[in-house]
Amino acid sequence: MVDTLVAPPRVGPRTPPPTRVQRDSTGSVRTSAAIAGAVLIALGGLHQLLDGTYWWLVSGGIALIVLATIAAVRAVTRRTLLPTAVGAAALLVLLTLFFASETAIVGIIPTFDTVGAFGQLITRGSISIQEQGVPAEAVPGILFLLALGAGVVAIAADTFSFPAHTPALTGVPLLAIVAVPGFIDPAFSDPLYFLFAAAAWLVIVYVTSPRSQPGVAFGIAAGALVAGLVLPLALPPVLPVESAALGDGYATGLNPIIDLGDDLRRDAPVVALTYTTTAADRQYLRMTTLEEFGDDAWAPTVVTGSGDNDPEAIPAAPGRSPDVAVVESEATITVGNVRGRWLPVPYAPRAVEGLVGRWVWDEETLNVRSERATVRGQVYTVTTETADPTSDQLRAADPVVTPELERYLAVPPTLPAVVAETALAVTAGATNNYDRAMALQSYFRGGDFVYSEEAPVDEGYDGTGAEIIAEFLEAKSGYCVHFSSAMAAMARTLGIPARIAVGFTTGAEVDNASTGGQTFRVTTDELHAWPELYFAGVGWTRFEPTVSRNNIPEYSSAAVDDPATPDIDESVATPAPTDAAQDLGDDRLDSGSVPTGQTQAGVNWNAVVLGATGLALLVLLLVPAFARVLRRRSRLRTVDGGASVLGAWDELRDTALDLGWTLTDAETPREFAARLAASRDDPAFAATGPIGGSPVEDPAALAVLERLREAVERESYARAGGGAATVRAEEPVTVAEVRGVLDALRDGVGRGVRVRAALAPTSILASWFAVGARWRKQP
Repeated sequence: MVDTLVAPPRVGPRTPPPTRVQRDSTGSVRTSAAIAGAVLIALGGLHQLLDGTYWWLVSGGIALIVLATIAAVRAVTRRTLLPTAVGAAALLVLLTLFFASETAIVGIIPTFDTVGAFGQLITRGSISIQEQGVPAEAVPGILFLLALGAGVVAIAADTFSFPAHTPALTGVPLLAIVAVPGFIDPAFSDPLYFLFAAAAWLVIVYVTSPRSQPGVAFGIAAGALVAGLVLPLALPPVLPVESAALGDGYATGLNPIIDLGDDLRRDAPVVALTYTTTAADRQYLRMTTLEEFGDDAWAPTVVTGSGDNDPEAIPAAPGRSPDVAVVESEATITVGNVRGRWLPVPYAPRAVEGLVGRWVWDEETLNVRSERATVRGQVYTVTTETADPTSDQLRAADPVVTPELERYLAVPPTLPAVVAETALAVTAGATNNYDRAMALQSYFRGGDFVYSEEAPVDEGYDGTGAEIIAEFLEAKSGYCVHFSSAMAAMARTLGIPARIAVGFTTGAEVDNASTGGQTFRVTTDELHAWPELYFAGVGWTRFEPTVSRNNIPEYSSAAVDDPATPDIDESVATPAPTDAAQDLGDDRLDSGSVPTGQTQAGVNWNAVVLGATGLALLVLLLVPAFARVLRRRSRLRTVDGGASVLGAWDELRDTALDLGWTLTDAETPREFAARLAASRDDPAFAATGPIGGSPVEDPAALAVLERLREAVERESYARAGGGAATVRAEEPVTVAEVRGVLDALRDGVGRGVRVRAALAPTSILASWFAVGARWRKQP
């Protein structure tokens, strides 16, 4: 009997058996990635309305998990609507886990109580949206609404792209998100995010197009996802402004004194603004004033302004006589990473030009404020008239208080008697209000008081209330609010109208070679509070009782300032000052001026998240390389066990493909081996070999290649003829020998090609796209 030899079949990348899922899995993945990036970008458009980035991480993370769940289910099922249903269930489970786990079975299975909890969260979130100012704190109710909305938008966009086959309509739910700031107020709308969201929508349309190239589409979709992950985190942090309902707030909000102590103890200052001024003397930049002295705290009054109130034409400061000299100056101010409604200006402003939005000035305090616009990013020019009174003019001021100024003498009935008694004792030898004011300033700056941000907390007298002032006078240790509130309260008990001003000190001078004036950089370390006292004919006059501040007006610098008094309490550990903060102490005002991504320990969570995101993206980019290593180990394992050499041959072909060799499915093992062993001058090598490379030239490797080729043909003959699955050669090829051939193949190309082949193996990427192409061809 004569055995009939069957021609060996083509040996190369073997087509896997048909899958039961007739879907383009790769297309599904890239479309889901594009949708995820678009949703993340659209959510980032809400950054004008919400404080921090935690809300974006939570809502965006839930949207990503929902989309990943839908994509995973779609990869294993042929049913059109099942992935959508599973995605909706995943959203419900996630909302239950994060927001109402105590009402659920094992923390994730919702019950009727869970539905009730969701209803309460929706109600609380809606009320909080109405009550809070902008940017709002993402309290649990608001966070729930965001997470729910993000999940619904993700499911809707996926539904339009897959079951409905109308990817162009994905723009509708995306627009519903990015349009929210504009519906609240056009000033809160970020035009860049409309462009980013529109670009993300175009990516979705492109990657779902049947004409799109798989590799290009996958790259574009991955780019959209990366942009969605990084873009919102790269934005400057949104800083809290105010709470209209509660009457307090942060930054330059309705009452910037509240919670001042916690904010003063934060590290990592940021640049708040820069300004160039023609003034010869350093100026404070005032934002608001606190006139109402209550039991618990000082508070500001509401800015009043009519419809024709124009910041470009502000009248002279109230109470100022023509006999008092004024110094006119001009300052151009550029506000950086500070949000708020109060405009930093020197006192007293006569004109403010260049503002964006509607701004008004208060007729009594000359504070400049906006109801809708924000101070961040404003660039404006202020013309200022600063009073320059003489000490004789201040001493000669009429002590009689007019009716309109009587409210600046009010003190709460709970003010301890020791405050007035101390004021009388300190000013016992003074015969006029100016000398009394100077005596009060000298009392605080004479050496008995020290600057400390920690002592008020440790000893329980942090704040500005009536009782706290008495405790501060006894402890003789505190920060700017304690000094300013104590001096203002003591002045009122002496019959001197007084209030507290809040704003920035002068900052640190920078290079002035090309500015034509003095240029200063002001950080959040320069936030400060100081008292202003009223003198008839002069008006409101600044004093500086805080021991850490040395910028004392000339009219109030006659008193002795003990040189032994340290600028900052050395007992308090403070970070080394930056160039922008060397001039003054660490007297930061409030959390509104500190990036919300930072904690009191100085941890920049935005940087942490960005770093984690970058690490995650790096791992994602290395996935093909890891997959290639695992595939190589799996193939060579069969050689070591003597089971089959076909895996080694597949590995040889894939390695050649990764290194730039051209492969064809019609090529037999003998033809492929001949190409690998051809000379450099062979036309076949010139046409199909790696550019700039060389064939296998090592004799030992060529010998192993020939034995491997024979073993492959033997095994292929046996399988084609229905014989034994494995036919061993007389001299089996070992794994070490196969690795030697692979190394010889790599030696034929440069280092750059080898690195690219390791990090971005063509065989892996091509096989992923080939799977999708085969699925598309199947009926």
